[in-house]
Amino acid sequence: MAGCRICSGDLELKVQGDGATVTAAALSPSAHAVGGHGDLLECVECGTVQQPILPQGAELHDLYRDMRDEEYLGEEAGRRATANRLLDLIGEHVPSGRLLDIGCGHGLLLDEARGRGYSTVGLELSREGARYGRETLGLDVREVPLESFSQSRNGDAPGEFDAIVLADVLEHLDDPVAAIDSCARLLRPAGVLCVVTPDPSSLTAKVAGGRWWGYLPAHTVLLPRRTLRELISARGLVISADVPFVRTFAAKRWVTGLAERLGPASGVLMAAAERMPPFPISLSLGDERVILAHRTPVRHPLEPLLHSTNGHAQVHVVLPAYNAVRTIPDVVKEMPAHVADRALLIDDHSPDATSAVAIEHGLDVLRHPTNRGYGGSQKTGYVRALRDGAEVVVMVHADNQYDPSLIAEMAAPILAGEADIVIGSRLLDDRAIAGGMPRWKWVGNRLLTTIENRVFGVRFSEYHTGYRAFSADFLRSIPFLRNSDDFVFDQEIFAQMLARGARVREIPIPTRYFHEASSVDFLTSLRYAFKTLWVLARYRLDRRWALLRRPAAWIAAERG
Repeated sequence: MAGCRICSGDLELKVQGDGATVTAAALSPSAHAVGGHGDLLECVECGTVQQPILPQGAELHDLYRDMRDEEYLGEEAGRRATANRLLDLIGEHVPSGRLLDIGCGHGLLLDEARGRGYSTVGLELSREGARYGRETLGLDVREVPLESFSQSRNGDAPGEFDAIVLADVLEHLDDPVAAIDSCARLLRPAGVLCVVTPDPSSLTAKVAGGRWWGYLPAHTVLLPRRTLRELISARGLVISADVPFVRTFAAKRWVTGLAERLGPASGVLMAAAERMPPFPISLSLGDERVILAHRTPVRHPLEPLLHSTNGHAQVHVVLPAYNAVRTIPDVVKEMPAHVADRALLIDDHSPDATSAVAIEHGLDVLRHPTNRGYGGSQKTGYVRALRDGAEVVVMVHADNQYDPSLIAEMAAPILAGEADIVIGSRLLDDRAIAGGMPRWKWVGNRLLTTIENRVFGVRFSEYHTGYRAFSADFLRSIPFLRNSDDFVFDQEIFAQMLARGARVREIPIPTRYFHEASSVDFLTSLRYAFKTLWVLARYRLDRRWALLRRPAAWIAAERG
């Protein structure tokens, strides 16, 4: 049996199929009858559900070219309403420009986008759908697959689109990773990718089991939400939204769809559906998400603070930041100029002038399109550092809570090949209270550290420090992009480093506590403590926890 087409992990049977022959009619968007698919296999590493029996490449494309859907336009009003909700989300960031809709069907979303002032292009393999879009709606719809279009040199070269819609498409492709890569190349800087695809890890899918609507003859690959986010982020795109997908259909269609899932018990519902007036219902089943991701450019200062170490292993500094205007000058002042090659500040959509001040003081800046959280900032920073060729990544907070002059000491054990991770501990030589740490935080830190040492079976002096250094090889070996966007990211990555048997070195660091560096209040700390305990429980009780498995995406360094 071949391995997972996403991460090469082992596959196991998820839902047994009936071995029916795949036809063009079975690929219709309106065909949702239970069964008719081949065996569905699930990857034990990334959780992706796949249907290996489906044809690939040109053979699959030919089936879609012959596909017809007689019922599609019967729900035109609802489909247009659904399209407009997607365009509303996109319009918050990109209200105009060139928009590409991949798998555009009959072109309804394109027509709505054109009405809003976008310049539109659609890709659709179905001859029937493409013809309707061109001849009835007067749209630019091209009957070419994404992979061919993304490699074209006829004016639609990479970097030509401000917005790309990939809705109800990924699950039909035999190589969704390549599709995401193609979309990333086609986006202009600050462009937005909108992705919608069924989630086999959702509660709805788990409750429905083998009768879930996502298990269809047409679906080649079904990506769990965490894995999808991981694949998107690993391509250097920054996620700004992850919200439920709300569809609008006539009440009759909703009820008929439910009846199809119930099998023998469907008679009463089918009869009720026939008597229903044609009023629309908008709702989310909880098994699809709308993910917006941005090609967010890095802004560079005229005079960089750090300079290349001339051929030595690349050391990059990542600085998560939020409202850090007052502290950035002090951090920069204490950061030695020749201990690292680059310093990248991640501005988590601060309402103040954090980005401008950072640029002024010689830092590279990547600003999030929306506030993502402390863990989200780390993800962005680590991905960017890895793609930029870092071999060691040191995290220093931009709030000046940790001493930037220690960057060389943090990186040294990794550069010497003696450690995979270095932790700057305020409690190794415990002067935390003397350094200003509130006593309640000191007590909480000590208590949680004791519990964590018992659960993890190790003896570290502190788990709750934000001063850390990682080797690039270690970061690439774990699925950190599946971690929380919240503060508990730090504890999840501890679980990952221990599950991987990584070499960890602690070094003592001074404690700095003042108003700008200590904004986490008691209630936030309490929530963080409970989330930490949940991480410990999952670590001990769930050896198939997604955070402890193989990463689905390899974060490659960009060339040139």
